[in-house]
Formats: sequence, C-alpha cells, structure tokens
Amino acid sequence: MPVRPYDQRKMFLLPPCLDEWVRADHPARVVSDIVDHLDVSEFRTVHHEGRPCFAPRMMLKVLLWGYANGVRASRKLAERLGADVVFMWLAGMEQPDFRTICLFRRNNPAALKRLFAQVLGIARDMGLCQLGLVALDGTKVRASAGINSFKRPAEWQKELTRLEEEIQRMLDEAEAQDRADDAAYGEDRRGDELPKELEQKQARVKKIKEILAEAERRGDKKALMSSTDIDAGYMHGPAGSLPAYNAQVAVNEHQMIVYAEVTTEPVDVNQVGPALAGIEETTGRKPEQFLADAGYRSGPNLRLLEDERVDGYIPETGEKHIGRTARRDSEQYGREAFRYDREHDCYRCPAGQTMTRTSERRSKTKYSEQTKRIYRPPRGVCLACPRKAQCTVSNNLLGRSISRDDYEEERTRMRQKLGTEEGKTVYGRRKCLVEPAIGQLKVIGGFRQFLLRERQGAGIEWKWMTTALNLLKMSWKVLSGEAKLAWAT
Repeated sequence: MPVRPYDQRKMFLLPPCLDEWVRADHPARVVSDIVDHLDVSEFRTVHHEGRPCFAPRMMLKVLLWGYANGVRASRKLAERLGADVVFMWLAGMEQPDFRTICLFRRNNPAALKRLFAQVLGIARDMGLCQLGLVALDGTKVRASAGINSFKRPAEWQKELTRLEEEIQRMLDEAEAQDRADDAAYGEDRRGDELPKELEQKQARVKKIKEILAEAERRGDKKALMSSTDIDAGYMHGPAGSLPAYNAQVAVNEHQMIVYAEVTTEPVDVNQVGPALAGIEETTGRKPEQFLADAGYRSGPNLRLLEDERVDGYIPETGEKHIGRTARRDSEQYGREAFRYDREHDCYRCPAGQTMTRTSERRSKTKYSEQTKRIYRPPRGVCLACPRKAQCTVSNNLLGRSISRDDYEEERTRMRQKLGTEEGKTVYGRRKCLVEPAIGQLKVIGGFRQFLLRERQGAGIEWKWMTTALNLLKMSWKVLSGEAKLAWAT
C-alpha cells in the first residue's frame, strides 16, 4: 500500500500565510471580528522599560478565547501561544509571558465591566439581547483557598499569640548573639539583619492581624476565615461544604448572560435588587419578566419587583409544589380559608370567629430578618368549635393561629399568579434558560474553581468567563446563519 511522504523538517518554497492556518468557518474568526469592533482604549497592558507594550486587542482575544475553551491559567495560555495554531493566529504570533497575561487580566476591572456591556450591545444589534424575560440563578464556585487554611477568629488569636512569642524569643536570641559577637569580634556588624525564618513569621503575624481585623469588622467571631483568601467562606453545595463564592448569573431568552456578579453570601435572598440594578446599568433597560427560584423568595423582593413594575415569578416552594398548600393534614383548613380584614386588622375564621392580633414573632438570620404578627381567636373558643377537627389538632386554650407580615399581600398575589396555568408555564421556562447557561460555564468552560483570590479577583474572573461565553454563543449563531453581525455584508 502506498504511503504518503512524511517529513517533520519539511521546508516551504514561500513563507506561509498566518491567516491560512485557521479555517474560514472557525468560531475564533467571529470572536476576533467582534473584538476588532470593540472600544478597547481603556485597557492597559504592562509596560516594560525600553520596549513597547503588547496590543490590548491582542491580549483580549487570547484571554477571551482561552476562557471560552476552558484554558484559564496564565501559564497554560502562554504555552498555547507557542503550540496552538488558533491561539497563535489570534495573537499574530506575539508571545506575552504568563506574568503579562496575569497582570492584564487582573488590572483592568473597570474596562472589563464596560467590555461586558459592549458585547451585549453588539448582541442586541444581532437580535440576541431582548429583555422580555430574564432568569436569575446562583451557583457555588470553589474559591482558591485550601480547607486547612480556615480557622475561627479565636484560633487565629491563639496562633497570633504563639507567633508573637516566638518572634520575641528569636529577637532576644539575636540580640544576645549580637552582644556575644561584639565582645568577641568588635562592634563592626550592622546588627539589623533578619533571619529568613523571622521574616516569614512576621509576615504571618501581619496576615493574621488582617484576618482578625476583618472578623471584627464583620462582627462574627465564629465564622471560619482563610489565610489565603480572606473573603472566601464555607458554602453548601452538591459536593458538600467547601470554600466557595456564590456566582450569580442572569440570562435572557437567547441564553445571553446579561448580569454576572460574585457575592460572599451563601444564600440568594439578597441578590434580586443587585441583579435588577446591574441589568439596567449594563443594558439601559429593565426586564419585563423576571424569573428566580425559591431561594430568592422574600417579601422585600416581591415588593421591589412590583415597585419597579417588573412582572416577577418567585415561588415559595420548589416547582413541583407550586399551587399546593403546605400543611400536615390536607383535610384541614389552609390559611386561604381565613379572610383578612384590613380595616380592623383581624382575620375571620371559617366558623365566623374573629381572630385578633395577640403577639409578634421576630426572626433574624445573618442575611435577613422578619417580623410576623400572630392572630388568634379568644381563648378556649377553638376547643368548643364544631369545626375544630377540620381546623386544628391543638387541644390547648390558645387554639389555631395565623401569622402575617408587612408583605403578605405581595405574597398572596404571587401565589395566585403562580397558581394559574399561565404562571406555571412562564415560571417553567426558568430551568430551561439559566440552568443550561450555568452548565455551559462549568462544563464547556471548565469553570469549577476560581484562580484569582478575594472577592474582587473572583468577580473579575467571573466577568471574563461570562463575557467569553457570550462571545462564543454569538459566534455559533453567526456560523449557523441564525444571526448576522451588523457590519457584515
């Protein structure tokens, strides 16, 4: 059987053309074309004495294409620039070192934020960034901090005391040695040299003091805090409790990411307001419909959506339980059977008894607080009521109670809306929009752990990743013929 010639030292008669190395329908060409039409004047690259800096547009193409394909580490990106044809083409054969790539990625947060908005502006011109419907969700992404780096403030205080004692001992020993050397050899030594071990311990003391100061600022003496990433905290996820950040993402009907931020709060309840504000800041508009799961439920969030005139869909339970009343005995009266009288601030039970406010119950967590008013009938009435079996199993004099807070009307309207077939259909789209986008970020982009530390670094990296995914989706749409770039002929 004939064999084709094989020669690794093959020479070209004419120099090869760099642009021929990447096929015409490669997604990298679309990404490169879009970046060529972005304003990158705010980006700054590292300038070394005596030579020009690298072009910001080239650096953007390398980083965004790397994030879109799961190559995020600066050393890996630098390696690809000398081994991967697509990266070599995007960089125009330039080869910035890993340090230059790392500093460019971290040192342009404001410009990156505006770049995110610019990409969405191009997506809008392509018909991919309508805000008729937006779905919000959060996902836990592991922080760049080891489990063993976490201790409670009391434990850090003990280590600080121990280190300070060791430093004092080493200083005393050094001073004693200096006196002995002066006596033996004369006073000709500088005497200010610090042993390397002492320098390391002093740096450790400084770090621990920063941790304790942050714990004091937070007012939480029991929280686990890391020495490598002071903002990271333990969060519960599918793989158990791990050091992580809560990465928020909102997408529209085309699964374009219109909002991406990182929070240190493990719960989602306080993220609706920032998401609405962020979407409006980035796109200049508010969404018409807003979907979020039960993790975002709270009275203030429901009122905010109504005040902003946004058609919100946030259930109190999981999707399969929407429209069902949660109670132990399905044969007993639910709270919907009790009618509230706003004028007299009381309830009427199914038997016609008046239930007046008897007390208040306050509950407060680290991230939210709530005050509920408790309504009960006159003492002993429930025990003699012929409908008692249908209402309560309690045999004490207090009888049945109903609780209410300042947001009960908003909750009632949300229950009624989600209880309709139309409401269920609209909310059912949430899992088909935002959850696939999170899957793409973690599976296609390989984004399961942050490389940059502290909240600012994590936020920067999350913005790089979501911008890259938006560009990749836009390239797919262009190559499939579903959309067209505004400047394309």
